[in-house]
Amino acid sequence: MKEKNDECSAEIGSVTQAMKAQDFLSAAAIPSKVIKSRSSSRHGCIYGVAYSCSQENNVRAVLANARISVKHWNQNLPL
Repeated sequence: MKEKNDECSAEIGSVTQAMKAQDFLSAAAIPSKVIKSRSSSRHGCIYGVAYSCSQENNVRAVLANARISVKHWNQNLPL
């Protein structure tokens, strides 16, 4: 079971898309922050957004409605 304080993340791609995702989440009153993922692609760094795991269903809905493609969902992100 996930704890309320756990932090999850959604890997999105570019920093621009991650910032756009953060804007949509902020508009939906979901706290988030832009992060640089530990994984990388052949084209460079991968950015995403980190958020509370308790908000995961809401985050998925907001990003889907905003048509923001998520490359990978991560749970329990190490801080």
